[in-house]
Amino acid sequence: MTYRLVVADIDGTLTTSAQEISPRVRRAVRLAQRRGVRVCLATGRTWHSGRRYFERLGADAPAILYNGGLIYDFARDVVLYRRSMAARQARRVIEVLDAFPDLAAHFYVGDEIFVRWRTPLVDANARHDHISPRPVGDFRTLLDGRPMKFRVLGPRPRLAALHRRIRRSGGPGTFVFSERESLEVLPPGISKGVALRQVARHLRIPLREVVAVGNELNDLEMIQAAGLGVAMGNAPAALRRAADVVAPTNDEDGLAEVVQRFVLDPAR
Repeated sequence: MTYRLVVADIDGTLTTSAQEISPRVRRAVRLAQRRGVRVCLATGRTWHSGRRYFERLGADAPAILYNGGLIYDFARDVVLYRRSMAARQARRVIEVLDAFPDLAAHFYVGDEIFVRWRTPLVDANARHDHISPRPVGDFRTLLDGRPMKFRVLGPRPRLAALHRRIRRSGGPGTFVFSERESLEVLPPGISKGVALRQVARHLRIPLREVVAVGNELNDLEMIQAAGLGVAMGNAPAALRRAADVVAPTNDEDGLAEVVQRFVLDPAR
């Protein structure tokens, strides 16, 4: 099979544990691009937060952002697709969050990120993700904007309890654990897999000619949609079981191995 599009997650897939893109990964991507293969990135980040990685890699447009809620052609500065959250859905999530003041809740509205208040966990995440969230106290003051998603950080048992409480509240939505201690609440029907299908259609590339690579459960639908779905070696067991191929870890240049094996040397 000849693959014409590679779509990779950023954190834990493209980047090492130190949040760096290794020279070997950059070199493999450049060689693939010289052969006419597009290499795009799919992330839960905003464009502002993820831009440095697109630029350091030299990734191709478009970008899948917000775990599929936004598809952005940064080469032309054109939004190809945006799906925001209904105000009533956001309000139900906020009402449930009131009972979980200990969790670090982030509310993505428009292209900005808001928190209820500053905490050590909020500050640590801000440094890690290169973001500057704005404290607002009450998220209800933001409902007139364009809500994109919630990202809530904290211990997994507390996040699981939050997840159950939101589902019991009857609010529609998509729920994904983008990391073990990170729960995201997205608009209904949103996923990286849905966005991947739209990107492939936009580029006129059949899904069978797409390689998707990820390392967390928010990448599950994406690797299932692609012709070749790859889980990184550092992925949880559920993602590895669902994948066609399991690559080495992000600290072992797993993405470079995938590009080398399936794009640069497919006959080897």
